[in-house]
Amino acid sequence: MSSTGSPSPAASRSRRRRGPVAEAFRTHVRPIFSKRLSRLAAAVVPVLYVLYMRFVWATSRVSGQEDFCLNAISAQRDGAVALLWHEEVFTVAFGYPYIGIRGHTLASVGESGEVITRMLKLCGYVVFRGGSSTSRARRRSGVLEEMIAHMRQNSGVIYGLTVDGSKGPRYRMKTGGIIIARECNKPIALVRTWYRRCLRMKTWDRMAVPLPFNEIRYYLRGPYHVPEDTRTDEGLACFRLKLENDLIEIAEQSYRDARQPAPAKLVKRSPDEAPDLEADRA
Repeated sequence: MSSTGSPSPAASRSRRRRGPVAEAFRTHVRPIFSKRLSRLAAAVVPVLYVLYMRFVWATSRVSGQEDFCLNAISAQRDGAVALLWHEEVFTVAFGYPYIGIRGHTLASVGESGEVITRMLKLCGYVVFRGGSSTSRARRRSGVLEEMIAHMRQNSGVIYGLTVDGSKGPRYRMKTGGIIIARECNKPIALVRTWYRRCLRMKTWDRMAVPLPFNEIRYYLRGPYHVPEDTRTDEGLACFRLKLENDLIEIAEQSYRDARQPAPAKLVKRSPDEAPDLEADRA
C-alpha cells in the first residue's frame, strides 16, 4: 500500500494479470480451505508425531540418559532452565518426557505455532505462546515477564528453550533464557539430544529429524549459576558468550560421537566477534 492508502502500481498490475476470477478465489475461497487445513493439521499432526517418535525410540539404541541429571539439578534449586540449539527442536516434545522430564517451553504465535503447541501439550508440556522473531505475526510482547512470573509462582518448573530460535542466526545464543534464570535465581543446564541417522530439513536451522533403527544420545553440561554481574550489559554479554561456546562444544562432541561432519556455522566466537546485546535479545 502507498502512504495515501491506495494500491501501489505494482499491486494493481498483479491483480490485472490474475484476473477477477483468480483474484476472487485468492481473496475469498483460499482462506477458507487454509483455515480448515490448519485445523486438520493441528488435530492430526501431533498424534502422528508421537506415534512416529515412539517407533524411532523403540527401534533405537538410546544412551546418556543415566547422566542426564536435569531433574536432580531442578530439585536442588526448585527449578531450572535448560538451553539447546534449534536444530534439534523436532526431538524436544518427545525426547525429554521419555526420560521423565516434564518441561515448560515457548512456541511461536501463528498457525505452525498452534500445531507445535498441541504437539507439546500432548507430550505433557506447559506451553507459552510468544517467540523471538521480528515478525509481528510470530511475536507477542510480555511473554518473557509471564514466564518469569510463572517460574516464581510454581514449584519445580523446568524451562526448555531453543536459544537461537525462532529465526536464528544459527548457533548464536539469545539472552532470554539467561534473564529468566537470573530473575528467578535458578540454575542453567546446557542440553542436547542427537542421533547418528537423521534427515535434515531445508530450513534456516537445518532441523534434524531422527530416523528409526538409530543411535540416540543425551548430553548435559551444568549446572551453571548466573553471576550477579549479568545485571550489567557487559556481564550479561560475557556470560552469554561462555554458555554459547560451551553449547557449541557439546554439539561438536555429539557430531564426533555420531561420526558426522560438524556444520560450517558451528564456530565459537571470541569476545571481540560477538555483537552487542541488542542484536541478540530474545
